[in-house]
Amino acid sequence: MFLFFMKHDPDNLNHFLHEWNDMPAPDGRLAGPVWERIEVARGRASWFDSLLMRLRELDVRFARPQAFAAVLALSLLVGMGFAVLHTRYNATRIDAEMSARYLSMLDVSRR
Repeated sequence: MFLFFMKHDPDNLNHFLHEWNDMPAPDGRLAGPVWERIEVARGRASWFDSLLMRLRELDVRFARPQAFAAVLALSLLVGMGFAVLHTRYNATRIDAEMSARYLSMLDVSRR
């Protein structure tokens, strides 16, 4: 709402843009990944180079804290799910074993 009441002064903006001359230096690490992606897109890269590029992309993607937290949460949920399934399987097996023992104790024909 405040922006509606501001005076628009293009001269002030032009003045700031002309004063600004701090250009960032180009990153030397950018050229390697860019050319790798171009080579893979053209189909000239070997399968090993393509695999390395994909692994680097995964490394960069999972280096962020949000992605790391998501992977950690997902792996915890999957682990808890497997633990529940394993516990249910063991409980069912033990219950069947105990029932068979109880019935064998009640069976008087074997004695």
